[in-house]
Amino acid sequence: MLTHKITKISAVEQSQLLEFYKKVYFDRHKSLINNWRWWYRSGYSQYETLILSLEKKVVGQAGLQPVDLNVNGEKILAAWFLDFAILPEFRGKGFGKILTKKLMETCPHLITFCNNKTLGIVRKLGWQNNFSTSRLARPINPLKFIPIVKNFNFGDSIFRSLIKKKFIFKNAIQPKKISDNYNVVEDSFKKRNTKSTRSSPSIIRDEKWLYWRLMECPYKKDLYFFEYKNNFSIVHIFSNKGVKRLNILFSYFIDQSNETEFFSLIMHWAINNNIDLVWAIKRGNDETLKDIFPNKFKKPLTFASWSSNQNVFQVIKDEPCNSEGIDSDIDSRMFVE
Repeated sequence: MLTHKITKISAVEQSQLLEFYKKVYFDRHKSLINNWRWWYRSGYSQYETLILSLEKKVVGQAGLQPVDLNVNGEKILAAWFLDFAILPEFRGKGFGKILTKKLMETCPHLITFCNNKTLGIVRKLGWQNNFSTSRLARPINPLKFIPIVKNFNFGDSIFRSLIKKKFIFKNAIQPKKISDNYNVVEDSFKKRNTKSTRSSPSIIRDEKWLYWRLMECPYKKDLYFFEYKNNFSIVHIFSNKGVKRLNILFSYFIDQSNETEFFSLIMHWAINNNIDLVWAIKRGNDETLKDIFPNKFKKPLTFASWSSNQNVFQVIKDEPCNSEGIDSDIDSRMFVE
């Protein structure tokens, strides 16, 4: 085994980090090098993203994003495990396992949405996983996902007309920019925390978390919210690789029976404003949104967790009951500068 060194990301030279990011994160390397302090919530806690190096060459990273969890009424500091990567030429040499074990020594409570390669490593180290959360999607113009014709507008109006017939309403809603109306969003979150009973395990989205996630976000200009009947949704509206997307990041319903109507109104706005894809995250097997997000576009996400405390582990292995698209890097990994 080659001699390696594991350090906190803040101790690594930016030039070495950039070289690594270029090789493993491709389109995201500029976004990461410019914003890793935000991405990994630097300064919030003692937990930091870990970097594995060989003779000053960065060959691996295990990202950490601190998050507070409610576990049986107690607030515990945990972390999302994300942006886990090893340089291709160093894979299969055990560095992924070494880095993950060091991560587990550093942070006693860890949660993640991961791919199959990462799952293969963490399962061998005692992590548990489930597939109770899914990504929902509704392509409005499917031609945008065919490389040879994606840059042409052929058929766009036809597809929009066909889908629009399913989402005709007398009412209409308009998005508002969060950076111009932050006080409205903050008040909505305060009402939610007052009126709702927080279940366990759950993510604690307090004022510090909210300001970090929305107002310090490097793409805050693309964050909006919709309101309808005292319910609201935070959305990310942006273009990525020629596809204009609307990601529903977080939704709050005073009356859950409004969910289908509210999402239908958002879809109606999307169709009329040249959105190509609407995307959301949904936990559980509830099928109330299947007419908006057809099951054929539904994709299960892999959630995994671990804790050094067995009592905590028994709770968090079932996944936070309120995880949404705004959490971890489910949405933010799509940001490209």
